[in-house]
Amino acid sequence: MAFQTNVFRDGEWVTETVNLHSVLKSQKEGPRASARKDPQKPPRCGLLTRTLVESALANFILPVRLRSPDHNDIAFVGPSVLTLAQDHFVQICELQKEGRLKKIIRKNDFGYRIRNACVVGSFALPELNDEAVAGPSAYPTIKPEDDHVDPFRFESPRQPGMSIELPPQLLVLVLETGDSVFLFVQPGHNSRPKFVVSRFGNPKHMTGHLGFHLAVNPSSRYLAMGGPTDHFVVHELEPHHLLNERYLRNEPLRPIKSFRLRTVRGVIHKMTFLHPRPGDDQHIILLLVIVRHGKSRTVIYEWELGDDLKAVFYEEKQGHRMPVEHQMPLLLIPLTVQSAFISISPGHIAICTECLHGPPRFENREMATPAPTIIHRRHHQPLWTAWARPPRLQSYNKNHDCLYLAREDGVVLFIDADQDGELASIHIIDPFPCNISAAFACLPDSTTDVLVIGSDSGPGGYWKIPPRQAAVLLGTLPNWAPVVDLTTTDVGSGSPEEAHNDTALIPWQQAKPRKPDRIFATCEGGNKGSITELRYGLKANIGLDLEYGAGMRQAWFLRFYDPSSFDGYLLLLAMPDSTAALLLPSDFSSATAVAAGMIPYDLSSTTLSLVVSGPLTTQTTRHNIVLVNQHRSVLLPWHSLPGLSEAFVSDACVYDDCVAVSAHTDAQFQIHVFKIDPDCLTLAHFHTLNIDGEVTCLSLGAQYTILAGIRKGTQTLLAYASLKQPVAGIELVHLTHFGISGPQTPSLLEGIESIVSARDTIILGTRSGEVVTVENISGLGSVNCIKFGTSAAIVSCGYRAGATEPTILVCCDNDLVSFPLVKHGSHSGDGVSLKTKLRVWPVDASKPEAVPPPIHMAKVVDMPSDDGIAPILMISGSRLLLADMYEEPGPVHRSIPVEGAPNRVIYCQFTQCLVVAVNRYDGPNLVLINPDTGEDVGKPTDKNKVPQPCIAGLGKEGDRIFGLAEWNYKRDGNVWNFILVTTKSGRLIVVTTEKLASRDGGQTTFRYWTRFRKEVADPIYSVIGYDEGLIYCAGQTIHWEVLDTQEKRLKPLKSFALGSPATSLRISNDKLVALTHSESLVVLDNLDTDEANTRLCHVDPWRRNGFDSIEIALPDLTPKLRSGINLVADRECGVAGLWIPWDTPDRECEVVFEAELSSSIRRFRRARTRPVWEQQHHRPPRYGRLPATADDAEILGVSLNGALYGFTLLSVEAWRLLRFLQNLAGQSAELCPFATSLSRQRAQLHGQPSQQQQQQLGEDGDPEPKLAYGLEMQVDGDVLRRCLERRALERLVWKQGHVKRLMEFLADLDGGLHTAGLAEGDHKGYFQLAYQVLEYYLSPAL
Repeated sequence: MAFQTNVFRDGEWVTETVNLHSVLKSQKEGPRASARKDPQKPPRCGLLTRTLVESALANFILPVRLRSPDHNDIAFVGPSVLTLAQDHFVQICELQKEGRLKKIIRKNDFGYRIRNACVVGSFALPELNDEAVAGPSAYPTIKPEDDHVDPFRFESPRQPGMSIELPPQLLVLVLETGDSVFLFVQPGHNSRPKFVVSRFGNPKHMTGHLGFHLAVNPSSRYLAMGGPTDHFVVHELEPHHLLNERYLRNEPLRPIKSFRLRTVRGVIHKMTFLHPRPGDDQHIILLLVIVRHGKSRTVIYEWELGDDLKAVFYEEKQGHRMPVEHQMPLLLIPLTVQSAFISISPGHIAICTECLHGPPRFENREMATPAPTIIHRRHHQPLWTAWARPPRLQSYNKNHDCLYLAREDGVVLFIDADQDGELASIHIIDPFPCNISAAFACLPDSTTDVLVIGSDSGPGGYWKIPPRQAAVLLGTLPNWAPVVDLTTTDVGSGSPEEAHNDTALIPWQQAKPRKPDRIFATCEGGNKGSITELRYGLKANIGLDLEYGAGMRQAWFLRFYDPSSFDGYLLLLAMPDSTAALLLPSDFSSATAVAAGMIPYDLSSTTLSLVVSGPLTTQTTRHNIVLVNQHRSVLLPWHSLPGLSEAFVSDACVYDDCVAVSAHTDAQFQIHVFKIDPDCLTLAHFHTLNIDGEVTCLSLGAQYTILAGIRKGTQTLLAYASLKQPVAGIELVHLTHFGISGPQTPSLLEGIESIVSARDTIILGTRSGEVVTVENISGLGSVNCIKFGTSAAIVSCGYRAGATEPTILVCCDNDLVSFPLVKHGSHSGDGVSLKTKLRVWPVDASKPEAVPPPIHMAKVVDMPSDDGIAPILMISGSRLLLADMYEEPGPVHRSIPVEGAPNRVIYCQFTQCLVVAVNRYDGPNLVLINPDTGEDVGKPTDKNKVPQPCIAGLGKEGDRIFGLAEWNYKRDGNVWNFILVTTKSGRLIVVTTEKLASRDGGQTTFRYWTRFRKEVADPIYSVIGYDEGLIYCAGQTIHWEVLDTQEKRLKPLKSFALGSPATSLRISNDKLVALTHSESLVVLDNLDTDEANTRLCHVDPWRRNGFDSIEIALPDLTPKLRSGINLVADRECGVAGLWIPWDTPDRECEVVFEAELSSSIRRFRRARTRPVWEQQHHRPPRYGRLPATADDAEILGVSLNGALYGFTLLSVEAWRLLRFLQNLAGQSAELCPFATSLSRQRAQLHGQPSQQQQQQLGEDGDPEPKLAYGLEMQVDGDVLRRCLERRALERLVWKQGHVKRLMEFLADLDGGLHTAGLAEGDHKGYFQLAYQVLEYYLSPAL
């Protein structure tokens, strides 16, 4: 029997006639086919994403009396959905009398992007001649409301003892779902402010992007929200007195009374309410600008307060055409007079009157505006971006309207309109040194206005505007956006494969701690951009910087008052052989040296301690002790006291009325204790202790306990003795016997350098950089050790004024670290915790580019300060610093200014410099910046060493640098270091650097010049060097070229055409991995062969619009991840983990996990950024954490708005646990208040909730994780952080079934290692372990 079939012959399909008998016979007689190898499967793992540094970009700045009429508050909201940025934060600050913005409260648990924001309600400044409001905190009495006039004002002034009422204004947010959120702030637990929230859910039929336009009428009785297309809705609001009554009765506010949706023909361009004429407050006027068929029309809807909205919007109004020069205006500004408004277009400004009687009358106004400032770098004229109305007295507002009008290049106009709607005066304010975005506001000060200016391109600020004087800068608003590139000082960033192959880099195999890597980002701030070093911790604003001289060991700061001549502060400085004294006035305007005899203290020898206890001040020095009370002082030499006549005093301390002195005669140490008589100022001997060993430091703790660091031979001991039971003698604690293990153990033998005690905890600083805590020493509760560095750890403990909790400061390796003693009760393992350690960054506001000074001593001082701020005194070499340290952590970035707009940056390992690509008017250039000093250390020359403005190939106007990379050229066993530069005009430049010898001890500089150059017709988007050649992408083609040393030029080797430009190139497993603009990841083979053709072996099947990618989980990392994973970020705020099957050519990449973020990742980088103390705590990996690289580096990603994210790989067991907790948190009104059932039913984008939201909440409320290859594998660390900070696990996991699953998930971690000692019914122990897991995964990475 014969039949025809299709077979594949010689590379094509052909039809052949086949005999069935022959086929069967050939199969029977042929050799047996080998068993087919099963295809390799992608690994199973999850991804933890979390925000390490939030963006500071604010899209809305709104003055709002959100707490009471007395608080001059301002709300920073940002950013909006249009920026695709970190979306869910509201920061409330208060402008204080001294001109400082004080942070009050922050909220960032909205879960959705904030689309728009506005203020509902009003606040009137009190009249100066109103006797009823003569008090400093009073405000005008408002007549009882008749449902028609200004419903959001208070009805009467507050009375003592009155219940807390609603503030005069509310903040309204429109979320991406269309839900409206009404916020205000009231005192909460312990008088701390808290947000009170009322939400109105967007009805299902109101789909689209409602809230794109947002307006409130002047009486705050109507709220209008419009979409970006053809529909809007008007909400009628309840009067304030009704809301206030509901609030006092503890009922839901329900601010929205009714609403009405209306569609229009055309596109809504602008929306606002106009002011009614005086005396006609019931008149409501809504103005729309609608674009139809390319023409703009003004449409006005007007009605009376209380009218049926259904009847008002029953039919569509046609409106009137706008003049040609005012089509699609930039701004519409309603005036408070004549129901008029100002229309501002790119080239014209007009006043529009007679709006209610036929077509509006547009009267153009010619204004002599300044020319574009140096901040403006575009070719078109700068645009008007924002306006603000300054608060004025009601009597003045009756006949005037004042406005500030802002332009994007820093120009601001002050406009005064009279009662006829005419612009009576226009004043030009000196240009501000920043770009001005739509975030622009005006706050009242005691005598003038304060302009708060937000910038979307670099830092903003706030200025006082005194009349007829120049603006006065009060402070800056930090903003490091937009960020377009990121680099780190990590050694693996430039040559990842070399770093990963070095097993010596594995951190848990290294005994010596390493300095954390630094992170630098480019910030395009107009013509004056900056390189921003990203830092996190506690900011300490330096107020006093005094250059005194070398030799300062300790410093004390105390109040000093002389009735006859001085009222201020006294500084005592311990020098090597003496003590110096300085007098500082209360305003710190000067420092005066004090001679001996002018103050009642001993200046002849080094001070050991100075303690103020009530009316008694005690100073101890090497030779004497001084007792000072309100009436007199006494100096007593040590040798005059019992037991000290022949001894040398090495240390002394004071506690209450006790003095302990460490002294030795030859090698014999003793501790003598004396009691002070505060009235007679005498000392009485109390007790003496003989010490076997050397006393390295001494302290008196609570309950009159002597604490001493003892070094005996090779042993380090802590000695303690109670003065209440002196006969009990001295007890010794061998620190090395209490579980202090690891490679740092031998360093403890070097001795204890400092001792402090807080409550029942003793804190020791060692000479080798450890901090040891001993809790409940009499009962030997626990001993913990943490490595802070390699130099001596100097510990201090102090209380700021009014504080009940101590502040612990540690100086080690010239760094300053602060941490509180935290007790977590039954949920934190060892009771007292040091897990909130934070780096302190001293900052000089006048030198934002300066590195933090080295700190050798620091302590908290007792002086007046605001809540949340601790004054600290520091010694930095020869400088004495007094600073205000914020107790709330946050970003403390350092800004290095550059001339131009930086768009690319790398850290060159060879030069140890930042190489920055800067765009300027005259063309792009390279800048070499010393990361420590911030100075330009590069000297561009030609090949003949002649200085040039820029190297050959750069400096072409209109050009732009696209690619920047470091190239280690290897040939014949030698290595040459080059820098590769590619440009928009198609230039490939190979740059050589040469180190120049420094003169007179100055800093090192580098000469750099063009070694090779090549030009092509297409833009070169990316470049990478490897061994003897380099690869670059010109247009949509990848080119391989090698360097011909004979002809000294680049010679083509091969090429490959792509479907879109490759923006990133990387070599992995001897293959080229290219990230393309629209085809995601592609992998090319035959890289190192002599074959002319290049083969495409792997692609991403989803064709993402790639932004950046990074390789994690390298082949030699772990058997489960033998084929590697690549993180790919796209332009839709997504991140995908792509598995590349290296062993199976011609196979597509597969998705291991996906994640959704609130902003798109612009650049991925790896770095080992964890501080020294976290390096010990975080490694080796445990609780199911998978190291992302061979050296366990952090994987970081930065977005355009400056938000920094961290990415952590999870084992399946860890993913199940954390995803289970996240799913439960998504159903918790406490942790995710805006993700409850009401919001889940609301339409998000295009009327559908996102896939991330569906999966986060679980299906049908089931929190059980579903193992998959997609978004389900993401764990949101920001949600888990809320759970950890609020200690909410017990409230979250309370059902019996959920508790059982939690215990099962915990038991699966690391093969049950962590639950081996827990009983099945020990719920407390399991919850404690769960908190430890969260603390481990969410510990600071910076």
